[in-house]
Amino acid sequence: MKSLMKMFLVGILVVFLLGSVAMAADPVTIRFWGGWTGPDKFGMEKIVNNFMAENPDIKVEFFTAPWTEVFTKFSTTYGTNASPDLLAMHVSDISQFATRGMLMNVEDIAISNNIKAEDFPLNVWEGQFYDGEQYGIPLDYHPMAVYKNADMYTAAGIDPNITWNTMESFIDSMQKTTKDDVFGLAIGVNHSHTMRYWYGWLFQQEGGAFLNEEQNQAVFNSDQGVKALQFMHDLSYKYQVVPPHESDIDKDFLSGKVANLMEGPWWVPGVKEQKDLNIVVAPFPQVFEKPAVWAGSHTLTLPKRADQAKIEATIKLLSYIVTHSVDWGNSGQIPASLSVIQSEAYKNLPDYKYYKVFIEQANNIHFEPLVVQTASFGADNTMSPVLNAILAVMLDEADPKEALDLAVSEINAIF
Repeated sequence: MKSLMKMFLVGILVVFLLGSVAMAADPVTIRFWGGWTGPDKFGMEKIVNNFMAENPDIKVEFFTAPWTEVFTKFSTTYGTNASPDLLAMHVSDISQFATRGMLMNVEDIAISNNIKAEDFPLNVWEGQFYDGEQYGIPLDYHPMAVYKNADMYTAAGIDPNITWNTMESFIDSMQKTTKDDVFGLAIGVNHSHTMRYWYGWLFQQEGGAFLNEEQNQAVFNSDQGVKALQFMHDLSYKYQVVPPHESDIDKDFLSGKVANLMEGPWWVPGVKEQKDLNIVVAPFPQVFEKPAVWAGSHTLTLPKRADQAKIEATIKLLSYIVTHSVDWGNSGQIPASLSVIQSEAYKNLPDYKYYKVFIEQANNIHFEPLVVQTASFGADNTMSPVLNAILAVMLDEADPKEALDLAVSEINAIF
């Protein structure tokens, strides 16, 4: 009887231990959301899958959709078990969620995980802060550069590797590559990039600024803002190197209708597949006193949560993504981590010769204002007073000064 009882108790103990082991083996599940829908989506999927292979105790549910859909879903699920644990966004989006108390301050997390300012370009690191607090860890940055049709340059008698640091030299190249039914440069009358070009040329001038120092009033209707916009108008109507009323800048470049296109690094993976197109990439043209270029940046943020186990797993994923972003760079983004872009693995990427041009502009980048109101007037908002003012000028329907004056008054009304 005693031996039967021992066997029974041993059996219960075995079942209990096996159950405990099974329970201990259940991975922590965390949600990671981002707005990538192009080649970069697959680059991030590869990083996430590699992370799970190396960390079987953590399961990552990776969700991507257009940014607007991601942010709407975040707003509706915040505070529930369905909200994300790790959320990607642009640096210009941080303020709208930080002011609503939806994001964690990650300064202590960065320090405890040895993520330091000196590991990133200074401008990119500083973009992670809002109102003195750090809400993001940099993932990447993406300034503009010029994609050149090298064969058209050769035919025009110009070195395809030319770069520009004066207005005269840039106009000269655009004029020489304008011939017959081919134009030198693409600038659309319906594209958000048109505002981004202007933004870079605004900051190339001494004293050029979009907002005042207090970041609560627009001041871009200054002489610098008007000069930048007048220059763009002149490219189209005075020098006639831009197709009139251009509607599809990317298509025009790919089809050989224009010789130069100003685009971001995300364009590299697609354009290199054009076998009959020989391209060279150059820095964004300096046409005023100093180099400057518009840029965006993806950042990784942590929505506020109470589940400590999930927070720890999320931090582990975040650190892994930042330090293992070579594959991210291969998908058309410039990793923010200096150790990654200085690594042999990154430098050996087939497209490094293109990405190198974007990296070399890191000290010259300018983000759109990191304030809540940017959601109303940023380049991604089709209703932006700034974008619409610039497009009206490029359509030759408005005077640069009058257009910018109107945009400033509309923006200052919302501060």
